Amino acid sequence: MAQPNTQIRMMEQARGRASFDSNNMAEIIYGSKGAVDRHNAAFQRIERALGTDDNSKLPPTYGDMNRQELLLEGLRAGKITFEDGVDHNCDRFHYASHLGVMANSNPFGLTHVLFIPFVKLQGTDEQIANWIPLAESGKIIGSYTQTELAHGSFVGGIETTATFDKETDEFIIHSPTLTSTNLKMSYNGTDNGYAIFNHVRIPRTNLFMRHCKVARDGSYTSSPLRQKLVFGGMLSGRALMIRCAGFQLAQALTIVTRYSTVRQQGSSSSVGHEKAIINYKHQHSGLLSLIAKSYMTILAWKSANNFYSKLKVHQKNGDHSMLPYIHMEARKMCGGHGYIVISGLPDIVNSVTAMCTFEGENYVMWGQVARYMLKGLEALPVPKDMAYMSCYDCSYRHQGCGTNGEQFLDHGVLIEIFQRRAARLANEVHNLVKASESSGKSRLEAENIHGLQLMVAGRAHIEVFILSESIAQLAMLPASTPVSIKTVLHRLVSLFGLTTIASSLSPFSSSFLGDGYLTTSHFNEMRDRIDFLLEALLPDAIALTDAWCFSDANLASAIGCADGDVYTRLLSWTRQLSINVEAEKNGRVFKKGWEEYMKPFLNRDLSHLDIKAKL
Repeated sequence: MAQPNTQIRMMEQARGRASFDSNNMAEIIYGSKGAVDRHNAAFQRIERALGTDDNSKLPPTYGDMNRQELLLEGLRAGKITFEDGVDHNCDRFHYASHLGVMANSNPFGLTHVLFIPFVKLQGTDEQIANWIPLAESGKIIGSYTQTELAHGSFVGGIETTATFDKETDEFIIHSPTLTSTNLKMSYNGTDNGYAIFNHVRIPRTNLFMRHCKVARDGSYTSSPLRQKLVFGGMLSGRALMIRCAGFQLAQALTIVTRYSTVRQQGSSSSVGHEKAIINYKHQHSGLLSLIAKSYMTILAWKSANNFYSKLKVHQKNGDHSMLPYIHMEARKMCGGHGYIVISGLPDIVNSVTAMCTFEGENYVMWGQVARYMLKGLEALPVPKDMAYMSCYDCSYRHQGCGTNGEQFLDHGVLIEIFQRRAARLANEVHNLVKASESSGKSRLEAENIHGLQLMVAGRAHIEVFILSESIAQLAMLPASTPVSIKTVLHRLVSLFGLTTIASSLSPFSSSFLGDGYLTTSHFNEMRDRIDFLLEALLPDAIALTDAWCFSDANLASAIGCADGDVYTRLLSWTRQLSINVEAEKNGRVFKKGWEEYMKPFLNRDLSHLDIKAKL
């Protein structure tokens, strides 16, 4: 155990300043005390088995691993986490790896993320009875191939062929061109690859036939609702993406908050004592705003997950009315030491960035949301989640905001501002699209012309969802929830709302202006409220990140460990790098580099140059 030093003492003091118990907050995040206990126990088992429970040791992936060795480490970790799930009836690593990355980051992950859910959705009772026990026990490993080199979302352009052979009762799968190669794109710890089919024969009976069927004579029949049923199944993976994106942002924020708490820089007094960088406004304003956003994402995910559970029940009973809404909502719910690999931040950035394109290019995703909105505005009645938009023309227009000061902390006031902005943007862009159609453009052409406005309107509607569902989650807190927890969550919601509207760093704050409802004076008052919230939440920064329950091994960060002993760990980990271990054996010199390059360079003949000292 590390001896108390300045950084450890600073971390202990920061935890002591919290206004609430982080264990109580963890129960809100994970659902119950039992869920928190199961979460922590699962990570403790895995980290003991992997040998990563000693945070003084350099994590394996920071060593000199080549691509093959990274895959072997991924196989080792994937095997251990999969077996833990089977042995302990634990689903913790079905959707995320031991490092918090989405489960498809290890070679076994697609089994639970995509393979099993799809078999259950599309397979017949016989197929499910045959394959699901094999998959759940690890007797077979699921894979997933979806995207060709030249075609992704345009299904009609896919070149891979499936030809039915009546004589053998088989499908012949073939990749006729280079561009029909099927990718499997993932992470360095998985068996990335591609699939080229050369007249591969698959038994007809292996075709998933719950909602469609190819008979022995080759005749095809399908349920008229097949597309809706198939598409509903894809949303399980998207729900997981929302969750993983929210928690990976939380991982990064935990690392940066802990480092900011113990990293001293500069001084604001004549005494000359350095202060922790989290006390600087530019540092904690960004941190706390992002912590609020991460909490809102996780709270909104809880609602999204509930909606998806309801969708499955409704679809089982033949009701698909929720599908368009769930589809739209699920699309968009994703210092110097920070640059070093062992900070853990580069890997988190790479993982989160990948999620932005798992389901297609990012702007395409916003287009999906926008098209849902356009259809909704033209529907009778307007979808329930868009009902607020129909009020804009008759009651919103030409009104001024009568709110000021402390009232901007009220969640009802924030919801009204968010809804008004989204309603205005949606109605404006809908009118633009209709005008373009009236001039002879097709709907697709009109959407392309006004694509940027559609994206901003779609984002506004999603932010209404995030804010309103976060508030709804707070309303559902048990009566026994400590007041301190309710207070800090209320402040986080207010901070998310106000920084989205009025922060100088908000990329879309200008979209709240345009019809005179909000003025520069309102923005200034909101910024005063933001300052109040930042000051109130600053003592809770460490507790807010502790509540996410990330273990040191899960973060794999030299600068983000719970004890705050940053510099001891930085030196310890770097000394364990193989290049430094080798140098230690040779007088602390990297001998090969010195002998082959540096020594000849410094001893080269420069007699032909006229080198004179300059004073």
